[in-house]
Amino acid sequence: MRPEWRKLIYCIIAVSFVFSSQLLTTPAGLSQQGLTMLFIALAAAFLWMTEAIAIGVTGLVIIFLQAVFGILPIGEGLAYIASPVNAVVLVGYLLAGTLVNSGMDKRLSLTIISKMGEKTSYLMLGIMFATAFLSMWMSNTATVAIMVPIGTGILKMAGCEPLKSNYGKALFIGVAFSANIGGMGTPTGTPANPVAIALLSNLAGIELSFLDWTARALPVVILLLPLSWILLRKIYPPEIDIVEGGLEAVEKQLKEMGPVSREEKRVIFLFGTAVTLWLADSFLAFLPSGWLYIVAVFLTIWIVMPKIGYLSWKESQKLIGWDVLFLVGGGLAMGAGLQETGAIGWIAGILEASFGSMPQALAVLTMSAITALGITIFCSLSGTATTFVPIAIGLALSFGWDPILFAVTAGLSSSFAYLLPANAAPNAVSYGSGYFRTSDMVKAGVFMMVIGVLVMGFVGAFVLPLLF
Repeated sequence: MRPEWRKLIYCIIAVSFVFSSQLLTTPAGLSQQGLTMLFIALAAAFLWMTEAIAIGVTGLVIIFLQAVFGILPIGEGLAYIASPVNAVVLVGYLLAGTLVNSGMDKRLSLTIISKMGEKTSYLMLGIMFATAFLSMWMSNTATVAIMVPIGTGILKMAGCEPLKSNYGKALFIGVAFSANIGGMGTPTGTPANPVAIALLSNLAGIELSFLDWTARALPVVILLLPLSWILLRKIYPPEIDIVEGGLEAVEKQLKEMGPVSREEKRVIFLFGTAVTLWLADSFLAFLPSGWLYIVAVFLTIWIVMPKIGYLSWKESQKLIGWDVLFLVGGGLAMGAGLQETGAIGWIAGILEASFGSMPQALAVLTMSAITALGITIFCSLSGTATTFVPIAIGLALSFGWDPILFAVTAGLSSSFAYLLPANAAPNAVSYGSGYFRTSDMVKAGVFMMVIGVLVMGFVGAFVLPLLF
């Protein structure tokens, strides 16, 4: 059967599945609309898993079906596409574009790598650190695309053969891991983060600032990055100790770039201003609510302004992941539908027997594990977040736990895409380097997923309660 026919059949199955909910008797404690909403959520998950249609179109399908079954009016559902959270997602793409256009992204990564020397283990750490740092501020996928040619050049210089070199496997699996890890660090790092922030606001009435998220995410990033480096060195011990000429090659590229250009200095100023403004509402009480989003809109306007901006609007449109904006809107609409129909409360009631008897620390670890498994199935960070963050918040509110802790746990765990190249776009780009097989990533990814869940459980249970 041709792929397009197969995809059409999957779409028909998904929509038919939702309509079949009208023929079923509703379970005790759940309304008909609540049951329908659960079927819509499951159908969306099926479409994400099978990739029958683009992820953004799945977001529109959610909004369409909610309107058809009277769960959310079409105007209210479509309004979520213009949710403030998408302002943060949008400006993340544009900030990445300014880095790439100016060449500052490459200069930053090469500078970090140049400080690590020629020892293979430290050079690999430098590449992973550079990847994670850039991923905090720009698209994870774009970051990996930048690092692949740099890493390939170093491996070729070292004589490492694709699929045969342990160092090549460790390096490029490390690039994929560190992109996902770094993306957790700030609200702009990956769309899953602002999705979690928005759902926390919509479902629990709690607003998180830029610093609120970053302060909670950085302990996880700081622990996971070196642990992933150690793990990969153990699983794939490098067959060489020193990359002869590796440092010289990096320094040569830096020299060829010349001194920092005027455009690069302008980009540094842009990022400095962005971070300063985003952090301001944590220290200045008089700033209006929604400051995170106000700054995002301001930066978007500034970046595309004539003369004083950085990109033309025509250039910007090519950089924006429009499908992600529609996905986020559909995901937020799904969260609202699950909340308003009582479906989240019903799920919390079912889980009460298991979660209700747990201490909060164990519940955090369990929520992290469930979400981490979710990304393996859904193969979409944003899709995973939109599915599991509402459940996490609902559980927290039902059992008197901290909803911020559970939203952050599910949001961060949505980025635990360690198992397969298909789990996230950064993984696929790194896989495209040709230096590792799917089985190589699975071998390391199983351990990394366990480490990620344990670290999230530790930070969530013991570190964050002490800090906040």
